[in-house]
Amino acid sequence: MPLVRGEAAVLVEPGRLEVEDVAFRELREDEVLVRNTLAAICGSDVHRVRAESPFFRDMRDHPYPCPAGYPGHEGVGEVVESRSARFSPGDFVLTVPNHAYMASFARYQTIGDRFLLPLERTGAPTVPLMAQQLGTVVFALKRFWPEPVRPGLTAAVVGVGSAGLLFLQMFRHLGFEKTVAVDLEPGRLAVARSLGADATAHVPGQSAEEVVMELTGGAGADLVVEAAGTDGAREHAMRMVGQHGRLGFFGMPEDYEMRIPYAHLFVRNAHLVNAVGGAQLEPGLASFRTALDLIGNGSVRVDDQITHTFGIKNVADAFDLAHTRRDDVVKIAIAFD
Repeated sequence: MPLVRGEAAVLVEPGRLEVEDVAFRELREDEVLVRNTLAAICGSDVHRVRAESPFFRDMRDHPYPCPAGYPGHEGVGEVVESRSARFSPGDFVLTVPNHAYMASFARYQTIGDRFLLPLERTGAPTVPLMAQQLGTVVFALKRFWPEPVRPGLTAAVVGVGSAGLLFLQMFRHLGFEKTVAVDLEPGRLAVARSLGADATAHVPGQSAEEVVMELTGGAGADLVVEAAGTDGAREHAMRMVGQHGRLGFFGMPEDYEMRIPYAHLFVRNAHLVNAVGGAQLEPGLASFRTALDLIGNGSVRVDDQITHTFGIKNVADAFDLAHTRRDDVVKIAIAFD
């Protein structure tokens, strides 16, 4: 098959995405070429593209200009060429690439077959697209709360963008009795309440700590997940945790260091756990498979998560909206057809 060409977002320098017509390399063994239908912007993509914080300025996964389609890692599409025994042309797939294959912001994507899951061609593609992010949430909760949930426990999430709203639903699915949502945007908190949050805190006008203490009779939350990727969100989370509670940090760092209220955590005997990657390395992509099942059986609702869609030619505008969070945006998709 001759080299395929197509449009792709190219990160040419920090904060500047350009759309170029690029050629996609020939496949290696156990790789396939996917024609992307939809991709989604993750909060970590916004950080990587803008590179405003010290951590992301120094990360430098690739030299500029970055590979075509980087840093996209949430996508659905059709296999058009294959050197894999597991996938054939015409298969519809969910792509869950690791760092080496992050290229979902392109019309075509070369990817190893170990980062693909088969999909049915039923319903809107926006629905299975959300299984990538839900899979990372499922994986994180295996680390944040590895044992069964006892009756009467409270869980809170700080940051209710798309990941936070998925955490909120998973709390209920796992058996937490009460849930709390914290965010800067009132529109997102309204969505959280529609998904069953028992209490919400609109910071900085409200105190997240006071809201969770009022809900729990002063005990604090048994599990608090930070899902915003900011040090401010992590500071709220640390103040909300209760005695022998667990803190789960899901978002990526802003800087190399941050202030920790150590005395507060010390007297609560709090347990802090991070969840970075890992879902792509699980045998059989177990957490992503679970995510597809949870979406398929209706346990987790994702049909209203993608609030805005842009064509690939307008990818820079899409990232601008994802950064500013205007217009009650929750999650943004990039379309190629």
